[in-house]
Amino acid sequence: MRLHPRLILLLSISLIGVLAYLLGFSKVFVVKEIEVDIKDKAIATQIKNRLSQPPAVVQLGDQIARVDRREIANRLREFAWVENVELDRNLINGKILIRIISRTPIARLSSTSSSQVASIGFMGEDLEYFYLSRQAIDEAIASGDSSWQQMPELTLPAGPTDAANNELKESARELIELFDQELEGRGFELRRVSARDGASFITSANYLGRSIEISWGSISDIGLKVEVLERLLAQDENKKVRRINLIDPLKPTVR
Repeated sequence: MRLHPRLILLLSISLIGVLAYLLGFSKVFVVKEIEVDIKDKAIATQIKNRLSQPPAVVQLGDQIARVDRREIANRLREFAWVENVELDRNLINGKILIRIISRTPIARLSSTSSSQVASIGFMGEDLEYFYLSRQAIDEAIASGDSSWQQMPELTLPAGPTDAANNELKESARELIELFDQELEGRGFELRRVSARDGASFITSANYLGRSIEISWGSISDIGLKVEVLERLLAQDENKKVRRINLIDPLKPTVR
């Protein structure tokens, strides 16, 4: 038996209406459990409490399909270390799983770079500066993100223009990534990055148990400078050097 197209359309509309009612208005598919995917239970409890503060953005008994991830993210951004959230809904058991995406700092600002004495400044992957209280940092670490403890210190002047400031930040990020992606595997542990301008970058690092200060100048010819650095450190007479000047990679100096 072949159904009439109009009947099929009416049945489809009815089915969609029933599903919309079940998901969005009925008490069939409701939130029965809220779980926060964080190692520290105390932090998870704080997050649940923040979500339930009036007006609650999610609570037991809510229609599960109506739980809004953006509202949850906006509420949890009151924790300065939270960047965003991921939300999983399970219609079968009524469980909401909230995964926290924390901000990703790549450097800690030195006290001379921080405009807020009561806070600690950071530079993120997006090159933006942001400031957190010690309590917020402790919460971020307790959430399971150890990166807040393991990052170099950064000292940069304020650029005369936004473009100049961003150029300095981009150069600093390139040096940080150089250590993370290449030099760390060769025995370097970056401690500090500083510069007066784009042509005076200096890094301080731990190298095989000793401190080494490297003057890079600008980050132009960075590949050549890294090659020269490795050749210098491979020489027996440089086993105890503490300072290396690579501003001119064709005429490097060591001390």
